[in-house]
This record gives sequence, C-alpha cells and structure tokens, in this order.
Amino acid sequence: MGESASARTQRELADLRGQIERDADALKERVREDIDPRNLVRRQPFAVFGGLGSLVSAAALLIVRKARTSRTAEQRVDVLVEGFGGRIDKLKGKARKRFRDQLKKEMAEVEATGPKDVAIGVASAALTTLATTMAQGFGRRLLGDETASEDDRRS
Repeated sequence: MGESASARTQRELADLRGQIERDADALKERVREDIDPRNLVRRQPFAVFGGLGSLVSAAALLIVRKARTSRTAEQRVDVLVEGFGGRIDKLKGKARKRFRDQLKKEMAEVEATGPKDVAIGVASAALTTLATTMAQGFGRRLLGDETASEDDRRS
C-alpha cells in the first residue's frame, strides 16, 4: 500500500537536507564571487573607482595639510605675536616664555585633531560607499532579483 508515515517523513527530511546543502553551496559560491575584487570592478566600476578616488583625495588632503604646516612652531608663534601688535614683547622674561610655550601647546592640540578627523571622515565615507555597493550587489544576487535589467546582470 505504500510507505509508513515515519518513512515518508524521513524521506522528506532527507530531500530537505539535500536542498539545504545545495542552497548553502550556491550561497558560498556567490559569496566567493562577490568577494573577488575583479568581479566587483567588472560589475560596479564607477562605485569602485569613486571609492578609490575618495581615498586618494583623503591622502592628498593629508599630504597638503602636512606641507602647509611644515613651518616650525616657533615661526608660527612669531607670526601670531606680530599679529597681536607686539604687545607680547612687553611681557617680562618667564611670563613671555610661558605664554609662548602655552601658545605652542594649544596650536599643537588643534593641529593634532583637525586634519586627522577630516581624513578619517573622508576615508570612512569612501569605505562605507564601497561596502554599501558590495552589499547591494550581494543582496541582489542572494535574493535573485528578477527585476534587475539584463545589463545589470551582465555587468
């Protein structure tokens, strides 16, 4: 007459395990393809080059900032003192030295945090853009987005 309910359940479970294994293998293959940078460049060249361009811009910004601030702290303090109209020169011995040292210290603190924060912000934005592009492509492939155009699937 047929198989028992237990045997049928076991057969169905075996079929489901097989499907799960095939799906897991397909998912692993998709992940391998999406992680490969060559495939990413081939499918999303503008996003990759835009992200790399942002990183290059961040590096260039950091280099330009360092070049501009290459003057010594003493020279910058002298410029600031001249900007104050020479009134600092009226301070006597140790007071003038303490003022100059404190001014150098404050300037170093400002310089230490400013460009680094900008560079970190630009670099993190570029990396976020790149990661978002990768995640979107992976999501489309994982979900088998049938609405994507033929051009998107080929590229």
